[in-house]
Amino acid sequence: MTVLADGTRVRLRTIGARDLKAATKHRFTLSITEPMTDPDWARRVLDQTGFWTPKAGACAIESRVEGEGGRLIGTLQFYGAGPGVHGLEIGYVLHDEDDRGKGYASEALRLFSNLLFTEHPECHRLQLIIETWNDASARLAEACGYASEGILRKADYTSPDQPADCFVYSKVRD
Repeated sequence: MTVLADGTRVRLRTIGARDLKAATKHRFTLSITEPMTDPDWARRVLDQTGFWTPKAGACAIESRVEGEGGRLIGTLQFYGAGPGVHGLEIGYVLHDEDDRGKGYASEALRLFSNLLFTEHPECHRLQLIIETWNDASARLAEACGYASEGILRKADYTSPDQPADCFVYSKVRD
């Protein structure tokens, strides 16, 4: 596994085989565009792409807190924001409720944003799509320098029978 970025609380690294059992318990942790919950399928994708290509990828968020020994706490993903948007969209999740509110996600999002702007010089914008009920994630976006742009009506794809509204946040290259 390759280290992508180091912070004080978290390390971002490529996904490894040891991550698949924990990661596939969560619908959109390895691919924000499709629910990847089948460990065999995830293993095939890992073997083919390592969950990292120039156009889309996922990485592990690992704790660097003393005594936790590199515990997987979540993932980040990126992919093209859309055909008319010259940027990338980011998704993120911390797997365990007990890890939320401790600064892991904010450090991970800052590190990942910087990594993507560095690795993708053609990218002028990063965006987050956040369900309107998710106040904690909206606060996280703002704390990490993302600006609120508005609401996408009926854009949440996780519940096709009852699509929900989502906020759009963005961060642009300085």
